[in-house]
Amino acid sequence: MSRLRVMTREIGSVKVFDLLGEPSQDTLQEIAWKIQRSIRRHRLQRVILNLQKIKQLDELGVRKLVAAFLRPQKSAIYGAVGDVCHRLEDTYLPKNMHLCPTEKEVAEDFGSFLFQKEKAGRILGQEDHPEDGSSPGKEFEKRRSKRMHVAIPLDLTLRPAGQALIKTRAIATNISEGGMFVEYLDLDALQVIEQLEPISDVPAEVRIHPSNNFPEEYQLEGIVRRRELRHRGVGLAVQFTGKA
Repeated sequence: MSRLRVMTREIGSVKVFDLLGEPSQDTLQEIAWKIQRSIRRHRLQRVILNLQKIKQLDELGVRKLVAAFLRPQKSAIYGAVGDVCHRLEDTYLPKNMHLCPTEKEVAEDFGSFLFQKEKAGRILGQEDHPEDGSSPGKEFEKRRSKRMHVAIPLDLTLRPAGQALIKTRAIATNISEGGMFVEYLDLDALQVIEQLEPISDVPAEVRIHPSNNFPEEYQLEGIVRRRELRHRGVGLAVQFTGKA
């Protein structure tokens, strides 16, 4: 039985706490204190607790974890399934804490706080776009630019040569006419992307489902240009090549 531990990463200005291992009352209390100290030390205001790998959690354990997330302005619990999800649904959660089963709810809850605004997060600068406006992402960018710059949940399917299709759910955290940068909350998908070789020039299909951030369905084809380590997480830069 592996001891419960916590790993941290960031998406945009949101800190993610990933719980891994088998919880016990002692280790849950230890982890809760560790998370609480991190929140206080860094004055974190937006955090995500990822319970994707936690299969069992009793009422006392839920209360210990919830208590660690009272200070931030906004907290989300991602990835809870089965008995853990039912336990959380039956538990009173403070108004600053929401259950977010999928990337869609996380993106809608945090909005622009997940968006990578710094220059390093851009995929293709304006100098890389065709001057005639024929970029495949032009129409998508025009529709998106009328709204706030927000993170957008999507399905990303990769087609590596000689390998099976890789279907993942991700969040686009930076978008331009020429492409997007996507990041992962799902630990299983993150591990697959981290180990995939070769990664450069792998064809990709992007499907955006309607959400509060982007109420239209959209499909684009693209190609992976690079894999990038950002704030201890893994993301992909995808260049648009045409409509799906």
